[in-house]
Amino acid sequence: MRKYLILIVISILFGGCVKKEENRLIVGIIQPSLNHLPLNFGLESGALEKEAYIIKRFSSGWETNEALVAGKIDIAIMPFTYIWNDISRGKKVKIISFLERESDGIITLKELKDVNELDGKRIGVLRASTLDLFAEIFQEEMNISFEMVYLRTPMDMASALRKGEVDALSFYVPPILKFDEEKFHIIHWYSELFPLHTCCDIAATEQALNTKSGQIKRFMQGMEQAVDEINNNPQVSYEAAREFYDLYYHVAKQSMHNTKFVMGLAEKDKLFEKRIYEIMRQKGYAEDEVNIEKVYQKIQ
Repeated sequence: MRKYLILIVISILFGGCVKKEENRLIVGIIQPSLNHLPLNFGLESGALEKEAYIIKRFSSGWETNEALVAGKIDIAIMPFTYIWNDISRGKKVKIISFLERESDGIITLKELKDVNELDGKRIGVLRASTLDLFAEIFQEEMNISFEMVYLRTPMDMASALRKGEVDALSFYVPPILKFDEEKFHIIHWYSELFPLHTCCDIAATEQALNTKSGQIKRFMQGMEQAVDEINNNPQVSYEAAREFYDLYYHVAKQSMHNTKFVMGLAEKDKLFEKRIYEIMRQKGYAEDEVNIEKVYQKIQ
């Protein structure tokens, strides 16, 4: 009898642990990116309850996206281009909020003084990411043309520029600010052409939206609180960027100066993302038209 009681107790304890694990929201982030700063801040400030989440870290957007469409994570903070492409291929994912804005630009050799000098040069990008598409739309706006060099990870990109394998990078903060200032400089911020443009959104699987709606709602409320605190206290945002990303203070401050966080699903931002998706189709990354209404889902 005692043996059976022990087995029952163990079963209850482990069953409780499994149940608790299943109820936690699994969130995927791109480790080198500043796009998840509000998440980090929210977890530390208490706006988000640490015990409610499992955080999985990836080295690039495509890895994060693979995990999302495979259902290995419930939510991801990542470039919107991946989600649009997913939906065009029938994947069951939705964008539930915009989040990070601006934050990216072009860094190049110090000898190049003007953006027109990028004409004919090699620029490193991550294929099908916002860094790729923003570089494409930049060419159109500036009436220049450069050779796209497709690289796999942000680390590969940084290495390629330092080794001279490319002349410039379409890159993002904070890595774009970590290059030797005597050799490289930021020649253009995409925000100069498109102020407050969307970059990285919050996306979720339809499965999670159906089975973890309460957790997702609480997650969104916590994220909104964290974003408000960051936006209302610039000094707090500098310190948060410095601490979470192990940055020098001046790099953290400049990173936040070139990064904005605004949530919601404003119509003008949907149309901007639609425009970028059409460039994806032109480049052959996607074939089918996408009904804009199928991309987004508001969390009530």
